[in-house]
Amino acid sequence: MTEADQREVKISKALSYLLRHGALKEKLDIDEEGYVKISALLQHQRLKSYRTTREDIDAVVRNNNKKRFTIRDGEYICANQGHSIKKVSNNNLDLMTLETIPKEVYHGTYKKKLPSIIASGGLSRMNRNHIHMTSREFSKISGIRYNADILVYIDVAKSMAAGIKFYKSLNNVILSEGDENGFISWKYYEKIVDIKTGNELAIEQFFQENQDKNSTT
Repeated sequence: MTEADQREVKISKALSYLLRHGALKEKLDIDEEGYVKISALLQHQRLKSYRTTREDIDAVVRNNNKKRFTIRDGEYICANQGHSIKKVSNNNLDLMTLETIPKEVYHGTYKKKLPSIIASGGLSRMNRNHIHMTSREFSKISGIRYNADILVYIDVAKSMAAGIKFYKSLNNVILSEGDENGFISWKYYEKIVDIKTGNELAIEQFFQENQDKNSTT
């Protein structure tokens, strides 16, 4: 990676932090759709430390392989998903229906985390606004971490019947706030697949191990 590439990555990470998590803490004016004025960002120390220009921001938006950012009206920029700022609403997202959501929707995670995920009751949005998912149609863009080793498939019909809503971001990540507690329960999973082998995992074994562990504590 060249020095110029490294600088672009640093600018991208600074933008991600400010637009997803730090805008209010850093006293930046962010609207309910997650947009911040580009001129204000260029005056922020995190970007000034890299001598960031408007051309640099345009290059980050253009070159980001996951299409993390969108520029509106030439003056404002937002992160397309990944927010923990509660002020940012769902207004910049498309509400999906059974007719518009892909048939197979999944969340990428790690096999080593399955026991703790099971113990917690399901997939959690944790400190973020949404649980992140994707599908075959969208997975080339974004939605799962590059080093995830399992896919948790969600039964979207059952989930929607229970009142759980799904949205599509501007960069085609499938998002959900989960239930009132921020979870998509294990009641709504279809299967879990090992990414490397393509084999379905015997998830009942993980559930049984978790139940056995709880019964002995």
